[in-house]
Amino acid sequence: MTQVLAGRRERQRRREDDAREERRWQREREARAYQARATAYAELIGAIEAFDGVLFHARQVREAERPLDDHEVSNLRAVTSETQHALGAVNLHAPERVRAQIREATLPRMRLSVTLLDPTGSTAKMRPAWDAGQTAYRTLRALMRRDLGLDSELLGERPD
Repeated sequence: MTQVLAGRRERQRRREDDAREERRWQREREARAYQARATAYAELIGAIEAFDGVLFHARQVREAERPLDDHEVSNLRAVTSETQHALGAVNLHAPERVRAQIREATLPRMRLSVTLLDPTGSTAKMRPAWDAGQTAYRTLRALMRRDLGLDSELLGERPD
């Protein structure tokens, strides 16, 4: 009888050890996934903000009815490409609601970039594309922060 009880206790101890080990591995997998998502989000946020700086300047030049010089064209192409490359990791790691908002935030910027690079592009379309991209970016940033468990801006509210 003692051996039966000892065997039962040993099996129970092994099950508890196995369950504890599985929980530890699950926490490690979750930590790695969180870190990958946070890194991808940070890279995309950096690329979008760099993109915005160049877009803003190029838009001012074109709205003043001046052509972009070679340096401005080169910068615009570079930040457009950088943003496109930053999409890969975030599309891999982000949940669908964030991926959908990424499209809303990046497509107006891409369209604006194409318009700015076209010397005959209409300046009338520039401000609406800029505004749409800015609004979608604020929502995207809030969704990313919420997904990471950080404090998040209120969605739909404009900063003062």
